[in-house]
Amino acid sequence: MAETTLEYLKRRLDSEVASETLTPLPSDFYSTLSSYSQKLKRSAGSGSSEVSVRLLATQTRMIESMVRQLLKLRTKKAMRQNALLQLLPEERYVCSAEQKFQRRFETMVEAVSSGQPSFVEFAHATESQRSVTVRFVKRINELVGLDMKHYGPFEADDVASIPAASADILIAGGDAVEVHTRDDS
Repeated sequence: MAETTLEYLKRRLDSEVASETLTPLPSDFYSTLSSYSQKLKRSAGSGSSEVSVRLLATQTRMIESMVRQLLKLRTKKAMRQNALLQLLPEERYVCSAEQKFQRRFETMVEAVSSGQPSFVEFAHATESQRSVTVRFVKRINELVGLDMKHYGPFEADDVASIPAASADILIAGGDAVEVHTRDDS
């Protein structure tokens, strides 16, 4: 009997858990799983019975859970063992954000503890100038950002890039939702 995709994923996860070092994965590992998940979604929407739809949803949740565990485990191992080049490109993509965070974190701690107020001012200015792309869920009159510039008015479903502080307030109030661009991912 041929191994199912779920069995294959479970075997790969178990192998990674049992190993102290990274285990090799095929170069098409994540794309194969993603294609399989896409097929599951398509088959769930093609007039399937309620039982079939529930089984497909369960299978999708199992795949998500195992991929999440495997990706966390592999990226933690690679970071801990300084073995990023042994990861698949997709996994290195995930690690790059973590590395950037760690560098910023350590730089901030170092700047504060070694008396470098110019870096703290730089970090403050950089964050104050950061913009966020949002989609408005209802009409919003003109608003004034912390930069004292005027934005809007906006209609429902308008998309705009506004200062992060203003976006945070609108998102928290349910007036807008953040739109993630490819650069954010």
